[in-house]
Amino acid sequence: MKLVDDFLDQRLFRAFLAAVTAESFPWELSQVNSQPAEGLAPELNRQAVHGFFMRKSGLQFVSPYFDLVRPILFQLRPREVLKVKLNRTGRQESHLEYGMHVDTRRPGATTAVLYLNTNNGYTLFADGRRVESVANRLVMFDASLRHTGVSCTDAPGRLILNINVLAGDSP
Repeated sequence: MKLVDDFLDQRLFRAFLAAVTAESFPWELSQVNSQPAEGLAPELNRQAVHGFFMRKSGLQFVSPYFDLVRPILFQLRPREVLKVKLNRTGRQESHLEYGMHVDTRRPGATTAVLYLNTNNGYTLFADGRRVESVANRLVMFDASLRHTGVSCTDAPGRLILNINVLAGDSP
């Protein structure tokens, strides 16, 4: 696991954040996890998402907003991009774990999570490790590691950029 604070130049980070939090930026409602944690009510298993890119089983989707993530991908220097998705979960009364999962089963894949706002939510790994949600922090880990997002209670929501790649040179 690799943790990088202040991953993006502040100007680039602020510009990206302003673009994706603009009122006109398009979001879709989705499940947080297709196999939610036991006991998680269906109405709590919801998030807003924007898919920037996905390549799977010979199919490819590219968002009209893909150019927003190009500088981030350039900094990551992946060999191949598999998926890039923005996730926004709302504030909850208490911390909710959405369910352990892996983002992709592609051998050799790496997951990178870029935290876009600071809040008391976090990423929890099956082995008990946690990565706190700190704005402009990036965590990279083997995509086979089971993990879950955990909601925040102290901000309007938790905003992350989830990136799945075949790693190239390390940032």
